[in-house]
Amino acid sequence: MREDLVTTNASLWLSYDFNSKEEVTVLKCKICKQFEKTIQTNRDFSDAWTKGTTNFRLSNPKDHAASRCHEHAYQLYVRDLKSRGKGVSEIHERIFKPDSSQNTILNSFSNLSQSQIEQLAKKFEIAYFVAKNDLPLTTYEKLISLEKHHGVDLGTDVYANRKQCGEFIDQHGDYIASQLKSDLEKVNFYSVLTDGSTDSSITEKEVVYVLHFDPYNTEKEEVEVKLSFLYLKDVKKGDAPGIKNAIEQSFEKLGIMPTELYSKLIGFGADGASVNSGDKNGVKKLLEEQAPWLIYTWCVAHKLELVLKHALWKTQFQKVDNMLLRLYYLYHQSPKKLSELKSLHDIIKETFEFEEGALKPKRACGTRWISFKLNALRLVLDKFGVYMQHLEHIASDKSCRDREKMQGYLRQWKTCHNLLYVAVFIDILTPASILSKAFQDEGVDSVSVVHCLKRSQESLDKMQKKPFEELPSVKYLLKKITVTETLHVYQGVEFTTASFQKALADVKNAKNTLISAVHNTVETRLENASSVQLDATATVLNTELWKTNVAADEVEFADERVSELFEQFQPVMLKQGLSEDITVSEIIEEWHDVVTYTLNFLKPDQSAYKKTWKWLFNCSLSSRWKNILMLISVLFSVPVCNAKLERMFSHLKRTKTDTRCALSEQRLTNLLRIVEEGPPFGSFDVKPVIKLWTGERVRRPNQKQRKKYKQRAKKVKYYHETVQIESTDNDSNNTEDIGPHTDLSDKDGTDMEDSDDADDFESNARWWIENFEADSDSDTDFEGYHE
Repeated sequence: MREDLVTTNASLWLSYDFNSKEEVTVLKCKICKQFEKTIQTNRDFSDAWTKGTTNFRLSNPKDHAASRCHEHAYQLYVRDLKSRGKGVSEIHERIFKPDSSQNTILNSFSNLSQSQIEQLAKKFEIAYFVAKNDLPLTTYEKLISLEKHHGVDLGTDVYANRKQCGEFIDQHGDYIASQLKSDLEKVNFYSVLTDGSTDSSITEKEVVYVLHFDPYNTEKEEVEVKLSFLYLKDVKKGDAPGIKNAIEQSFEKLGIMPTELYSKLIGFGADGASVNSGDKNGVKKLLEEQAPWLIYTWCVAHKLELVLKHALWKTQFQKVDNMLLRLYYLYHQSPKKLSELKSLHDIIKETFEFEEGALKPKRACGTRWISFKLNALRLVLDKFGVYMQHLEHIASDKSCRDREKMQGYLRQWKTCHNLLYVAVFIDILTPASILSKAFQDEGVDSVSVVHCLKRSQESLDKMQKKPFEELPSVKYLLKKITVTETLHVYQGVEFTTASFQKALADVKNAKNTLISAVHNTVETRLENASSVQLDATATVLNTELWKTNVAADEVEFADERVSELFEQFQPVMLKQGLSEDITVSEIIEEWHDVVTYTLNFLKPDQSAYKKTWKWLFNCSLSSRWKNILMLISVLFSVPVCNAKLERMFSHLKRTKTDTRCALSEQRLTNLLRIVEEGPPFGSFDVKPVIKLWTGERVRRPNQKQRKKYKQRAKKVKYYHETVQIESTDNDSNNTEDIGPHTDLSDKDGTDMEDSDDADDFESNARWWIENFEADSDSDTDFEGYHE
C-alpha cells in the first residue's frame, strides 16, 4: 500500500457499487456512512462519500482519507471497537498497518472487472492482427468500427484510436521480448548473428539475432536450437566499432549487460564482409578481445554462392548467365515486347508442349540464392523457341530502333552450344540448389550441414559417372528435338545436323570438367566456413552414426575431437560453473560413459539425434554427465547460417515503406518482433499482455471522452489616451489623462461643455472611439486599458 495515497487500510472503509457489467459505478466510505449523524456537524462535511461519489480520480479518495471528517469517523470507529473489547494495539495495527493481501486504493482503481478484461482483450487482439499482417495502424480504427457494427461488445470508445493501437503493439512486443529474456537467463551459452542493410528512410540498420540451445522444452520431443530476433538497431557508422556497439546496445535493451553477455557468448555469425571477418580491425577481432574463445562462422549459405561463382568463373556459364540477365530486362522494361511475346505464345502453345507455366523471363541476377538462377534456366529451356522466334521478328522489323541489338542477341543465343549448356547447368546446379535450401533452413546446425554437404558431393560423383545423354535435363532436351537428315529442330528453331553434333561433342567433353570444378571447390572452401571444424562437431553430436563409428574405431572414435573442443571452450565453461579441477581425461571418461549407455539402452541409430539428446539431458543420470553435457550445449550453440536474417530485411521492406518511414526504432522493432517471433493469430493469449499493460500505470477503460471547451467570450476593452488641454492661466500646455470616467471640467470649476475647447475635445474623442471600434485588432500602442 502506498503511503502517499492513503493513510489507512482501504479495505476497512472503501466499498463499491457495481452495474450489470460488473463495472464500478459508485464509491462509498463505510465508516463515514456508519457515523454520518455524528460527523455531519463538522464544518467541511460532505455527503458525497456517504451517498456515493462518481468521481474516480485518485485524488478524490486520497483527499477523503486525509479529511477531518474521515479522521473523526475513524476515532469513533476505534472507540466502538474498544467498547466491544478490542485491544488498542490490535486496532492501531489493523488500521495503520494493512495486510499485504488486501487491496489498496491504487489497486482498487487499477484492477479491472471481467467484462473490462474481455473488452480490452478484443482490442489487444485487433492490434496484434494489425501488426502481424503488416497493416497500417489506421486500420485498427476501421476494424474497431467494423466489430461494433457486427455487435461485438468493445466497451466505450476509449483506446480505440491509432495512437492506442501503437501502444498495444508495443506491449505485445515487450511481452515477447520478456519471454526471450527469460529464455536467455536460463541458458549458459548463446551466439549472436548480425547483418546490415539500409531501409526506406536511408538509415543504416543492423539486425541482431541470438542463437541459444534449449534441451528442457517440455512441449517438444527433441532438443531445440532457437534463433530468435533480438533487435533492429540504428547504426551511426557501419564500421566494426559501430556494429559491436549495436550488438551490446541490443542486449542492453533486453536488460543484459555486456559483462553477462561476454560471459555466455561463444559464437559470432555473419557474412564474409571484411568489416565482420577482419583479423585486425573486424567485428570478430573486437569480440575476441572480450571473449577469446569466440567462434566466428561465415554463413555457409552465403559462402556456397561465392563458391559456385568461383567454380564457374571463366566458363561458358558466364555467357549463359549474361543471357539470363539481358533476356529478363528485355521484357521487364518493355510492355510492348512482353505483349507481343504473349501473343506469339498463345499461337504456338498448341503446337509445342510447355512444362513451365510462366512466360516472362525470371530474374536470375541481383540475388544471391542459386534457386533463382536455376528457375530462370528451366524457364529458358522450356520456352527457348518462343524467345528466339520473337527475337527474329524484332530483328527483321526495320522500324525497330533496337534492330541491330536484337540481331547481336540472336547470333549469341541462337546456337546449339548455348542451348545444350543451359540443359547441362540445370543438372549441375540442381544438387547445389538443394544444398543451398537446406542451409537456409531455420533449424540448420553443424550435423545437418555436414549431412547435406555429403549428399551433394555424392550426387555430383554420380553425375560424373553417368553418361552425358542420361542427365535429366539433357535427356529431356534430346527427347524434344525433331531430327531429320540435315536439321535438328527444337520448338521451331532449326540447327544444322553438323553444327548440333559438334556442339553435342564439345559440351559432353566439358561436362566432367565443370562438375569436378564445382565438387572440388565446395569441398575445400565450405569446410573452412567456421573457426571450429564442422565435421568434428557433427561427429560428436550425430548419435545416429555412433553405432557405425564404434564398430569401426570402438568407443574412442571421437576422443581426439572431444579433447580439442574441450580445450577450446574450457574458459567459457569455467565461467558457467565448470569445476577448475576437471581434466581432459575426466571429460573423456564421461564421454565414453554417455556413448556406451546410449548404444546399450537407447538405440540411437533408430531415432533422430536431437530426440536422443533430449532423453540424455532429461534422464536421471544426467547429473553424472554434467560436464560433457555442458560441452554438448556449447556445440549446439555454434552458429552456422544467417539466411534468416536476410528474410528479416524482406519483412523490413514490407513494414517500413516510403509512407511509413517515420516509425521510431522501438516501434519498428516491436512490429518486426511480432511478425517474426509472434505466434499465429488466434493462438496468442493476450491476458498476460493486459496484465503487463495495467501494471505500468493506472488505466481507466471506462473514462468518457473529454468534452470540448466552450469558446470563451470576447473581452471588452476600454482604452484611454493622454490628451493635451490648453490652460488659460499661462502659456504652458498641461496634460491630463482622459478616460471613460474622467471628469470633463476645468480645474477652476468651469464646465468644458460651455467652452469651445470642450466642443473640440468631444469631437476629437468621438472620432477616436469610432475609428478604434472599426478596427479592434489594430496594433496601435496605448498607455493602458480597462477590462
